[in-house]
Amino acid sequence: MLNFDNSNLSERVYLYIRNKILDNKLKPGSKINYEELCSEIGISRTPLRDALNLLKQDGLVEVKPRSGTYVCLPQLKDIEEIFDVRKALEIQALKSALTIPKSTLSCYMKATDYAGVELKTGNLQPFLETDRKLHQTIMQNSNNNLLISIMDSLETKIKWLGALTAQSIERPIQANNEHKKILTALYESNLEEAVLLMGIHIDGFKRFTIEDNKRLNNEIRRARNS
Repeated sequence: MLNFDNSNLSERVYLYIRNKILDNKLKPGSKINYEELCSEIGISRTPLRDALNLLKQDGLVEVKPRSGTYVCLPQLKDIEEIFDVRKALEIQALKSALTIPKSTLSCYMKATDYAGVELKTGNLQPFLETDRKLHQTIMQNSNNNLLISIMDSLETKIKWLGALTAQSIERPIQANNEHKKILTALYESNLEEAVLLMGIHIDGFKRFTIEDNKRLNNEIRRARNS
């Protein structure tokens, strides 16, 4: 059992459960077991309900009347909208990315090389960390506060969708190779090539996510009918 102190308890519980969802330890479509979570965290139902209400606002859980609380399954329309907005924002931010120091780009190139080696052993963590840090660096470099704010509001959903897609090693390997190409284009100050590659990168992520979402839906239907 975990030991949570009582300061900001609902917020701590919220972050704990959110991380379990983002790490795919609580899978899309699965029912939230109140008793199990209360026992695991060592809390009463009240802070758990408060945390789940926050997760509902994030679009990560849903309450079904007379049935219970479930981890959401991403809907096709949501996936398409998130990636369409993300693509527009990141390409706009990328247009300022030539000001990123070459030393920073070199560090990311080394990180992608390391992530590629680790992916071959089945270790996804270095890739996932480099992936989000690289995209965040590009966004921060835009120096556009509104652009950054809008992207921040999508960050939880993007991380969640990324974790779902990363269950197959195929997509992370492909995405890591795409990162290398984008970084190389930026290092060589080839903005046009970098923008083209970023569009291909995000479109590929979108396609894989839609395919994985269909697979998850089919698995859930089979489980409910068995």
